Amino acid sequence: MKKIYSVISAIFNPLMVAVISFGLIIYDDIILPLDHLLFLIAVIFTTLLPFITIIYFKKTGKIITLNTPIRKERVELLAISAIYNAFGFILFVTLGASPILKGLMFCYAINTAIVWQITRYWKISIHMIGIGGPIVALWIYGFNYPLTMLTIIIVVSISRIALNAHTPTQVIAGTALAMILAYFELTYLFL
Repeated sequence: MKKIYSVISAIFNPLMVAVISFGLIIYDDIILPLDHLLFLIAVIFTTLLPFITIIYFKKTGKIITLNTPIRKERVELLAISAIYNAFGFILFVTLGASPILKGLMFCYAINTAIVWQITRYWKISIHMIGIGGPIVALWIYGFNYPLTMLTIIIVVSISRIALNAHTPTQVIAGTALAMILAYFELTYLFL
């Protein structure tokens, strides 16, 4: 069972969820030339640069494993990722991306910065932060699949708890925080 939970955690890794979420929104409509550029920016600033940084931190001994189970090892990575996301947001604004895309990238930047501050004192579930926000964005955008979305939240939550990566409180807090922040940021600032 542990192997199944590990696979679920890998599939729903926040870096992968970002690519899928942006891809679903960008390529849902008619494909425009700018869409490919926006998707590339999303991949670079939410996934590729954070992943390269994680690899670099592993090679230099700043982190023990790639999934950074130790809270203190996550702090610097989260700060750097928030900066990457902020640059992605600036590029989206500059290129005139749609409000939902700008809003989602804004959520990544601001919410990652908030999680960075929380992580300085307490280990919150980054997996659930990485799922909760995008689910809200996809829902607001029009991907209304409550059973699928709820199933993903439950299955990933169980996986993170079963792997002893997080306590139930850390998982619930991550999910709730991400969903609440994303909802308010998207609806009040961008849509």
